[in-house]
Amino acid sequence: MDKVVKRLAVLAMLFAGLTPAAAAQKDQANIVREDYLVGAWWLYKSAFVDNGRVIDRSNGNISHSEGQGYGMLLAVAANDRDGFEAIWEWTRSELYVRGDDLAAWKWDPNGAPHVSDTNNASDGDLLIAWALLRAGNRWGEKGYTDRAVNIADTLARQAIVTDPVHGVLLLPAAKGFSNSEQADGPVVNLSYWIFPAIEELGTISPEFPAKALIASGTRLLGTARFGTSQMPADWISLKGAYPRPAQKFAPNFGYDAVRIPLYAAWYGHQQPALLAKVYDQWNKNGKNTVQVIELATASPLVAMPDPGYQAVSELLSCSLGKDRGSHVIGAFEPTEYYPSTLHLISIVAISERYPQCLESLN
Repeated sequence: MDKVVKRLAVLAMLFAGLTPAAAAQKDQANIVREDYLVGAWWLYKSAFVDNGRVIDRSNGNISHSEGQGYGMLLAVAANDRDGFEAIWEWTRSELYVRGDDLAAWKWDPNGAPHVSDTNNASDGDLLIAWALLRAGNRWGEKGYTDRAVNIADTLARQAIVTDPVHGVLLLPAAKGFSNSEQADGPVVNLSYWIFPAIEELGTISPEFPAKALIASGTRLLGTARFGTSQMPADWISLKGAYPRPAQKFAPNFGYDAVRIPLYAAWYGHQQPALLAKVYDQWNKNGKNTVQVIELATASPLVAMPDPGYQAVSELLSCSLGKDRGSHVIGAFEPTEYYPSTLHLISIVAISERYPQCLESLN
């Protein structure tokens, strides 16, 4: 009888598109979610979340839509519904002051009012909508899914434009980055292309141009690569036929751009040549040395030694099949808001996309 049950289980996995090995990897990913990610989330929450407000303590204790979205996404991944609802309630109460379904990008505890700039940040809106969608799916709450649709629809109307040369573009905000507002506009930030979020939101919102955004983002990963480094800038001008570093920003692969390989690797092999270039640069002078890179000469400018940035490098390494086993993601300990967030996001990405690499966790 046991043999029959086992054979039926194998057949069920095969009909589901899973080999026994893949199913075992998926089970291992679930274990990591329960044992590693859940514990890490509670450490993160104790360090950075206060009554639903995700606090950027190294940046004047501000909160922003990006941080609220990351917090909501991590709470869903850790199956912390109470934590999710607290973060969503604070976000809804404090950041939705524009009169539409986009969040104001920044909340300052020392400001009067706390929101002085009602412009949005498109990556924050994507993260919030994505977290709501995943929450609706996980907990069977249609209200979350409906709100995700509203955000995606509003983002499509207010911050997504069609450029005759570069296609459908995600502007960093509803205001300030178009060709009529910047001398070298439109100006974009490739780290705002959260490919897995864009893909999933496209399944619920006919108005949200997910396929076109993924296509344009993929093209830019290939064409917006500059100087000796052949890596993208944090901020990119799309005026004219060819991308170039935007005028008002330093021409570096820096703290924004570190998320480009994270999202590309999470989604799958988006421009593996670019991912390999970033990998080679970060491993040029020793294993797992993440740095801000000056694009023209490929010179390292600032070391990024925090374990959170190293976790992004480990995700990149795993996605490329590089040296698996020699790279180890250490136990999570909160440091600063941004790298700590990327640390946990990288673990979620690995568990979803590359469960074979989870054996490197300790």
